[in-house]
Amino acid sequence: MAETIIKKMGLSTGVLTGQDVKIRRNPRDMGFLYIAVLSSVALVCLVFAFLWTRVTVVNTGYDISRANASKAALIEQNKRLRIEFMKLKSPERIERIASSELELVHPTGEQIVKIR
Repeated sequence: MAETIIKKMGLSTGVLTGQDVKIRRNPRDMGFLYIAVLSSVALVCLVFAFLWTRVTVVNTGYDISRANASKAALIEQNKRLRIEFMKLKSPERIERIASSELELVHPTGEQIVKIR
């Protein structure tokens, strides 16, 4: 019966079968706008988070480089101080200072007192 009505009106049965029918969106429906704004905000937050992590990594790299330079300088200073310490504690230097500046001499056999 439906076929006879379609034939009387001059329509064929397969008119819309091969076509893509698009539904028009209601202009008052704001759901699309909310989703678009939310997606944009999320994308901007992700970009800022990525940039923040990159800046943090670069700054940490600079901190590590400064710490390594400071460590190398401290190691070099430690070497210089050890050499100076060894020079200052040498027996030849101590004996020279004792004899020239303090006017000390080696004790004679009579000056040595044995304690039991």
